Amino acid sequence: MSPVLARLNSFSAGLLLSCATLRGADTVEFNRDIRPLLSDRCFYCHGPDEKKREAKLRLDTRDGATADLGGYAAIVPASPEKSELLARVTSHDRDEVMPPPKAKKSRFTAEEVATLRRWIAEGARYEAHWAFLPLRDFNSGDSIDAFIGARLASDGLALSPEADRATLIRRVSLDLTGLLSTPEETAAFIRDHSPDAYEKLVARLLASPHYGERWGRHWLDQARYADSNGYSIDAERAMWPYRDWVIKALNDDMPFDRFTIEQLAGDQLPTPTKAQLVATGFHRNTLINQEGGTDAEQFRVEAAIDRVNTTGAVWLGLTVGCAQCHTHKFDPITQREFYELFAFFNQGEDKNNTGPTVQVVRGEMFGQPVKVAPATPAADVAKLQAAWEAKESAKLEKTAKLDPQTPREKFAELKGAQALLAALRVLPVERTAEEKKAVLAAFEKAEPKARKKTDPNVAAAMIMRDLKTPRPTYLLTRGDFTRPDKERGELQPGIIAALETRNPKPDTRTRLDLARWLVSPENPLTPRVTLNRMWMRYFGRGLVETEEDFGTQGTAPTHPELLDWLAREFIRSGWSMKAMHRLIVTSATYRQSSNARPDAAAKDPRNLLLARQERLRVEAEIVRDAALSASGLLDRRIGGPSVHPPQPEGVYAFTQNAKKWATDTGPDRYRRALYTMFYRSAPHPLFGTFDAPDFQTTCTRRIRSNTPLQALTLANDPAFLEIAQALAARVVRDIPRDDLDARVRRAFQLALCREPDADELAALTDYARRHDLAAVARVLFNTDNFITRE
Repeated sequence: MSPVLARLNSFSAGLLLSCATLRGADTVEFNRDIRPLLSDRCFYCHGPDEKKREAKLRLDTRDGATADLGGYAAIVPASPEKSELLARVTSHDRDEVMPPPKAKKSRFTAEEVATLRRWIAEGARYEAHWAFLPLRDFNSGDSIDAFIGARLASDGLALSPEADRATLIRRVSLDLTGLLSTPEETAAFIRDHSPDAYEKLVARLLASPHYGERWGRHWLDQARYADSNGYSIDAERAMWPYRDWVIKALNDDMPFDRFTIEQLAGDQLPTPTKAQLVATGFHRNTLINQEGGTDAEQFRVEAAIDRVNTTGAVWLGLTVGCAQCHTHKFDPITQREFYELFAFFNQGEDKNNTGPTVQVVRGEMFGQPVKVAPATPAADVAKLQAAWEAKESAKLEKTAKLDPQTPREKFAELKGAQALLAALRVLPVERTAEEKKAVLAAFEKAEPKARKKTDPNVAAAMIMRDLKTPRPTYLLTRGDFTRPDKERGELQPGIIAALETRNPKPDTRTRLDLARWLVSPENPLTPRVTLNRMWMRYFGRGLVETEEDFGTQGTAPTHPELLDWLAREFIRSGWSMKAMHRLIVTSATYRQSSNARPDAAAKDPRNLLLARQERLRVEAEIVRDAALSASGLLDRRIGGPSVHPPQPEGVYAFTQNAKKWATDTGPDRYRRALYTMFYRSAPHPLFGTFDAPDFQTTCTRRIRSNTPLQALTLANDPAFLEIAQALAARVVRDIPRDDLDARVRRAFQLALCREPDADELAALTDYARRHDLAAVARVLFNTDNFITRE
């Protein structure tokens, strides 16, 4: 017996009393009651990572926890008094107490110790982590409202009444399409008293082409979509064909299993179509480093690691990236398993800034390709450049003095006209790379039309393709690409063993096998994670609040049965995303009022039990889209290359390279924000102000902040001033008679999708008399009502 165990009988009477009071309760459950305690305080030193494990004690498995440590064990099932774990967590000796003071973890409370004691007394039963367990089976009569209602009833609560109809149509329009309902649509819905009026509204919104844009934005966040390469140079890239594919796939309600397979391995399908190749752009959204002197192999490995981490986060909801340098401290993911996953992506043909592409014409993903302007033949461009060089050389000879004997190595020291003249004086084939770059840059600046080789509606879309001869994969010591551990031998593609025990191991070892495994009905994580995120979009948080972490450090689901039922329904529906949207938004839980309730707030201050709907500030893109739709300026065309709406001056003052931002003056100026050109190094200021990420890595959940800069942007940004003026002009067109009350009412309806009350109308009308309608529009855009989804 250990010295600490010898003092175990000194437990306080209060602790024994706490233990006694628990005996009448339900059986202690490991996942619900014990795992969170051990994960928070013990697993870091006594968990899966063998290299970091203290005292050779492992507490995340029953075998490890009950192992003989030399005459005693951390846990002796059915014998709390013989269990070293209890003795250590209750010790007052700084050298013996667990967790130790240096760990800076809180001590176990008396109640927690009592729970541990009772669990051990009941046999110390372990079970697999809840997220890895198979999905439950359910009765055919179950529903969202049944699960939510039962949980509320257990706390003496009930659902809130349904929201009023104006709020309801604005809510579901924003959620399903990201656009405001028009006054006419709102009025028609309020007048429609048929029993299926709301169901008809939902069906219309799900059939809208703007549904694919709205939910495509959520997916593009996870795909870390951007229009530039990242790092300091951050040059442009043509990724918009992939964006078009996502929008089309969602609008067509492509089953999620196929949606997954085509993005992860469309190139490995038999005779893949061009669209299936474009879909693989999901994993070509990784960063590309174009800095001079970089090691292409380093950034190829970085891209492959990002693909592992992104796949784990998006489909499995696991922090697999924690195992890149060492075995995961909390979850059953070894470092070896990380590199077995890495092996699936280590065969990519792309290498940093080079890789396979496929030519795509605007509209092609939608089956409506545009007519492409003929390209300027390369030979003609060469002739134009030769003529320009001869002309420019003659002109510079007269103005730029240069010693004919200047050695070539002095070129880098020359500036301006002298440097260009020196470069022009050399046969083009003999020029150094620096000289070629100088000449080409000058030619492109002087003759921009001559260098326009292709139509802007054509893109070389980046796609995935594997090498014909496989590349060997090794575990990388500490994640360092220069330190492959060849002594352990070459690794083959494989999946996490903790999941393999309940899921079939791939017969072969390709990305296609991995993709098929991710969406196999036996894999419980993918449907749980996917439906949890869908739920999060509608209620502000998931049933599992840590939607990015379904591991042992994540939060447990508030409604575990509902989560599994939704996952089951997802599979049963044939992986139809629209079916699940319809299921959620037609529930009484979704249609509740969001008004605060003192009775619910007292028992459930964070509204985790959902006794009411949530009020959510809309995302950055929807702030702009809502303003454009209210003003009548919105260009509703779907898909195509990215556009350049107005943005403030000086955005690129702190980037390595100044970006070209030729503000659009035609319809492209008023496209949805989804289509705005996105530079990773300097996103459009509206996006950063309203919490859009920079997409260096996958983003599965955006934060929501409220800052003074947001209000200042809505009130004073030149783009919003223009939109406010357009709203005022629209109101005057809609109400041609000189009726200020009617015009203010119309502006209110367009912006906030409801009727103003008497006080609101009076205040705004008085403001309009003292200023003008454009000022009223600015006020409306700058209200909490406008940027909030009720």
